[in-house]
Amino acid sequence: MCSLVTSKKVNPLLSLSCALAASSFAANTSAKWHDSKIDTVYPLSKGGFIIAFETNAADCSQTANISNKYHYVEVDKNGMTQEGANKIYSLALLAAASGKSLTVNFDTATDKCYINRAYVKF
Repeated sequence: MCSLVTSKKVNPLLSLSCALAASSFAANTSAKWHDSKIDTVYPLSKGGFIIAFETNAADCSQTANISNKYHYVEVDKNGMTQEGANKIYSLALLAAASGKSLTVNFDTATDKCYINRAYVKF
C-alpha cells in the first residue's frame, strides 16, 4: 500500500503520510453509516437538534428511546461546526419533506450517536 523505500532510501514525507493515513483509520473505527427515512426532526434550545429515523440504526447503542433512537447534531461534538449543523438541518428537512432517505455518519462511542456528516441521494 505505502512504499516507504524509493531507490533504497526511506522517504520521510511518504512515511509520515502513511502513518497519518493509518492513524485516521484507527480514529474512525467508531463511525458508522445509517440510511433511513426521517421520522422526526427535533430542534433543541441550545441550537442543536435531534433526528429520529423510521428505521433504527443497529449500531446506535441508545436504550432510552427504543422506538426511534435519537441521533444528535451538536456543535463541538464529533467534529461538528455551526455551519455544518445548519447544513445538515437543512438537508434533514429537505429529505423529510421530499420523502427521501437521509444517510448519516454517526459516532457509536456514546449513546448520543452524534452525527458528523450526511447526504441525500436523488
